[in-house]
Amino acid sequence: MTDDGYILFGEIKKGNEAAFRKIYEEFYTRLCFYAGKFIHDQEQARSVVQEVFAGFWMKREKLDISYSIKAYLFNSVRNGCIDYLRKEKSNQEALSGLIQEDSVSTDHIEVAELNARINSAIQALPERCREIFVLCRFEELKYAEIAEKLGISVKTVEMQMGIALKRLRNCLSDYQWISLMIFILSKK
Repeated sequence: MTDDGYILFGEIKKGNEAAFRKIYEEFYTRLCFYAGKFIHDQEQARSVVQEVFAGFWMKREKLDISYSIKAYLFNSVRNGCIDYLRKEKSNQEALSGLIQEDSVSTDHIEVAELNARINSAIQALPERCREIFVLCRFEELKYAEIAEKLGISVKTVEMQMGIALKRLRNCLSDYQWISLMIFILSKK
């Protein structure tokens, strides 16, 4: 674990809520995406991640994390997913595939991290620009529908979408930009 990781974990063990909040904010979204890949139910995935963080906080004084907080959290979420799938027994195929994994899948971690970066880039857009982007790409409204809903012109919607896409393109590397487009198109 890096020196920063040791310091942060040491602060968490002492009950420092700000240090815990920093870890929570850094990993929550990525862990939710990661859990969602196994459970295929985002609400339940968030529940598993919240249980992991609650357990992490409650057991903080007894924990001895010698490798990394990140690996600990991803392994804990993986184990939480296994427990959930065992209880539900509704997805035996997913369960057997998950149990066969020896360690945290780097592919799933990379996808979760990429999704977190994409979400961060979207959240960094100016408020009106973000609102228009979300309405268009996630709620699948047409420009005219967005203009009517927000009481603005279609031209303004077009301009804001152009700004959003340009800013997202600038925020993300070429690889991430392609992944963003795949992510957005998969939502349609």
